[in-house]
Amino acid sequence: MKYLCLILSVATSVTGRFTDDFYQQLAKDNANKNLISSPLSAEIVMSMVYMAAGGKTAQEMRDVLKLPADKKEVARKYKDFLTNLEGREKVAILELANRIYVNDRFSLLPEFNKVVKDSFKAEAEAISVKDPQKAVSIINKWVKEQTRDRIKSIAEEKDINPDLTVVLLNAIYFKGQWQEQFNSSNTKKADFRTADKKIVPVQMMSQFGEFRANYIPKLDAKVIELPYRNSSLSMVIFLPEKVDGLPELEKKIAGFSGYLPVQNVDLKLPKFKIEFESLLKDILEKMGIVAAFTDKADFGGLVKVPAKISKVIQKAFLEVNEEGAEAAVVTGVIGTITISASLPTMEFNADHPFAYIIRDEKTIYFQGHFVKP
Repeated sequence: MKYLCLILSVATSVTGRFTDDFYQQLAKDNANKNLISSPLSAEIVMSMVYMAAGGKTAQEMRDVLKLPADKKEVARKYKDFLTNLEGREKVAILELANRIYVNDRFSLLPEFNKVVKDSFKAEAEAISVKDPQKAVSIINKWVKEQTRDRIKSIAEEKDINPDLTVVLLNAIYFKGQWQEQFNSSNTKKADFRTADKKIVPVQMMSQFGEFRANYIPKLDAKVIELPYRNSSLSMVIFLPEKVDGLPELEKKIAGFSGYLPVQNVDLKLPKFKIEFESLLKDILEKMGIVAAFTDKADFGGLVKVPAKISKVIQKAFLEVNEEGAEAAVVTGVIGTITISASLPTMEFNADHPFAYIIRDEKTIYFQGHFVKP
């Protein structure tokens, strides 16, 4: 049995429900860690593999990923999504790339190679496993380039062995400036209250301005949308009323569509940087993708040798500061903000654990939570 090493880099969604379920499990397993993830990244790379799956392997992946039985429909879905993404405005940078590395002893079946190139915009490149150091260097060089050097490595020499058949990579990089930037002179040291009742110092940014925000009773949380400049993208922050209310809140965020009216907001938000890495095999198995990781795996549409998934890794980066956010996931002039006296005023002080997403009107690209400085 040969091994398919599946590696994810960086991040809801094209299908929606899988990414909600995936994040719920990831957040639960990492409740006490700062988290940045891209359920979308996991969805795309697993859907690429699904295109080569058959039998029970395909059935499990189809059920968990919530994909149509017709693989041609799956191909069309991702082709449309990635084509539309390429046409996105470039003031806020959002780039997604796929790459396939094949053990040069084998070759991808022509039909699979054609569909991933056409629908997933994935390029294939042969690598030799005889020199693990060189193979790792090639893979990590691609990851660094696609994430603007924010993620420097994802493969290790131990991942490269004679049984390796294929490495699939997906990278998402994002960088955006706030529509309303914070004045760095207003950033002050402040207390951050953790769920276990500790007080930790943090650099707290602040500004007063008009934002879409509201208290949502069914979430027992305040929600604010911070748009990015000249872009359809925004960061939505979910702040539970209770200091220890984050776990319960994250169970309710999926499909959030609460009303956020424009109002004056006294906003305080910590500067933060998150680097996160997780092995995802256990999560995917809990969700129901089991056969793909066993000797009974059926990836007959991929290569002409038996193959199974041996490892699934996601590695992600997020930095939030006064100018905006950079995730692996232009100089602007900050205008004067005019405050409307007729609008109500809300205090939004993110001085305890909160959840966040980076999204446009259709898709969540990054999702996570901040629980401690």
